[in-house]
Amino acid sequence: MAGLACYCGADMTDTEGPSPHLLNVFLRSETDKALSYNPNICLWDLYTGWDELAECDNSFQNRSEPVEYWYCTECRRIYEVQAVSCGKILRCFKYVSTPAEEYNLDGFEELFVLMDKEMDDIICKDRYYLLKDYIEKPSEIKIFISPDQKTIFVINVATDKLICKYILEES
Repeated sequence: MAGLACYCGADMTDTEGPSPHLLNVFLRSETDKALSYNPNICLWDLYTGWDELAECDNSFQNRSEPVEYWYCTECRRIYEVQAVSCGKILRCFKYVSTPAEEYNLDGFEELFVLMDKEMDDIICKDRYYLLKDYIEKPSEIKIFISPDQKTIFVINVATDKLICKYILEES
C-alpha cells in the first residue's frame, strides 16, 4: 500500500484496486523494442517485466531505479515517482485545460498511457492480451511527449485537435 500527497493538497493512494491514481506509461520506442524481442509479447509481460529487464532505465531521463506514475484525480497532475526511494518525486506535469496554440509533433514520441483500471479490465478479460493488439487498437486520443520531455500533448484522433497538454512543473 502506497500513497502520495499532491501539490494541490489531495491524497492519492493505491489502497483500492484498481487505483484511480496509478498510470502505466510506455514510450513508443519501448514498445517497439519489446516487440522486436518478441512479436507476441503480452501486455502484462511488458508491464511486469520491463523494469526487471532494466530496459526503461534511460527512457525518461537517467534513472537509478524503476518509476511509477501517479495521477491526481482532483487537479490532473501527473507525477513520476521513484517507489523504492519512498516516493521521491522526479517530475510533475501540470494539466493545461485550454491550450490555444497550434501544435507541431516534430521530434515528439508517442506515449502509451493506460489507467490502472484500463489495465485491470484488459488483463481480467484476457491475461494473454498481446501488446501488438493494444498498440493497433483504434483510440480516440493519442499522447505525445516532446524531445526535451517538458511538454505532453493529448490529441483527438478524429479531429486532429489538441485536447489538452501537460507542462513540466518546476519545483
